[in-house]
Amino acid sequence: MTDFYRIVYVSQAKATLADTDIGSILDASASNNDERYLTGFLTLNHGRFMQVLEGPESEVREIYGRIQDDDRHSCVTQIVGEHTQDRLFPDWTMNYFRVDDENGHPSMQLRKDEIDQLMPASTPKPYLYLFSRFMTLR
Repeated sequence: MTDFYRIVYVSQAKATLADTDIGSILDASASNNDERYLTGFLTLNHGRFMQVLEGPESEVREIYGRIQDDDRHSCVTQIVGEHTQDRLFPDWTMNYFRVDDENGHPSMQLRKDEIDQLMPASTPKPYLYLFSRFMTLR
């Protein structure tokens, strides 16, 4: 087994953030994460991000430092930082889910059982709860 490190953070997207910006974030994340052996999940809900980033500790910390300096969002707040033996998202270089549409209007009404289906079946309950609470915020 390998030691991994996991960070979960929340942040506030800049009001001017466009869908093309999000596309750029996802493209860069997928490419960088693959090279660095990182995995994660990013979700956007009414202008707020929540992301899990996991992998080798030095890589996670370096990327998190870049995330903190990124001017496309503010108020970056780490809510989890932990060593772990297992990844939550072993098959995702960076998966993404948006709760609202590009104008900030709800695009769907999420229920807990729907959130469970967005994440791997092996996701521990505390993380399902954390993301279900975030994704249902209005």
